[in-house]
Amino acid sequence: MPILNSTHSFSKQASLLIVSVLFSCNVFAKTVAEAPAKGVLWEVKSATNTAYLFGSIHLAKASFYPLPDKVQKAYQQADTLAVELDSSDRNAIVKAMPLLTYAAPDKLQNHLQPATWDGLKEYVGPAAERFQILKPAMVATGLMVGTFAKQGYDPSFGVDVHFITRAKKDKKQIVELESMEFQAKILGGLSDEEGDAMLSQTITSLKSGEAASDTNRLVAAWKAGQAEKVINLLQEEASKNPGSKKIMERLLDDRNPAMADKILELMASGKHVLVVVGAGHISGTNSIADLLKQHGMQIRQIK
Repeated sequence: MPILNSTHSFSKQASLLIVSVLFSCNVFAKTVAEAPAKGVLWEVKSATNTAYLFGSIHLAKASFYPLPDKVQKAYQQADTLAVELDSSDRNAIVKAMPLLTYAAPDKLQNHLQPATWDGLKEYVGPAAERFQILKPAMVATGLMVGTFAKQGYDPSFGVDVHFITRAKKDKKQIVELESMEFQAKILGGLSDEEGDAMLSQTITSLKSGEAASDTNRLVAAWKAGQAEKVINLLQEEASKNPGSKKIMERLLDDRNPAMADKILELMASGKHVLVVVGAGHISGTNSIADLLKQHGMQIRQIK
């Protein structure tokens, strides 16, 4: 399963949801020139206000910047930046970590099928013992982040991090649509069956190269501004088995209504908002854009 959300460091992985499952562009070597990133940008209009919704990739490359003029203009007109969460909040990180780890004497191995634990040991060697404190979703995230870091992807270049840093410098208001604790409860709250399935599938896809292939296609679609293709690729991933579909629903669809409601509140209050959330949240049925449309907003993709 590819990754659309990630972190700055291990601590910040606590905040990023595995779902936003990276997105993907072709994973070229760093020495190969890449096309500029268009990204997926939507305009949201009410009778009295206009907001912009931009799909984020939480692991990205320096070569993705600068972002196109349409995105720069959306940022410049905004007095408020709305994000899933501000991953630089160290107090929130400390508060969330117990939700993502096991307290001794409990450990990861106790919550995995023997075949999954053996697969992890085979894949990472003796380092598997260092993962014993972590819940399965965190291990899966860490493996994916580590793999894509070798291809030049870096959480510090994530689109949401880019805008949070910029908004703080420009003294724009930053609003969190969720909280680190909320996201940690989702990842840490997976059942043993769900966590085992996520980790097992992650190891299998990394070993086979399927994770890299899927991610390459996703980022390529995002960079080209192909919103429908992004969501189609995610749905294709989720349809591989019932477990993937259930996890994807929990990590994407189930979170969208509350985020859409907060965006509506910001617009109704007169805020000029740029919303930056994982790209898997903003296109397709039951996405944030779809829910905002159901509430009477006029929605169009800016290409």
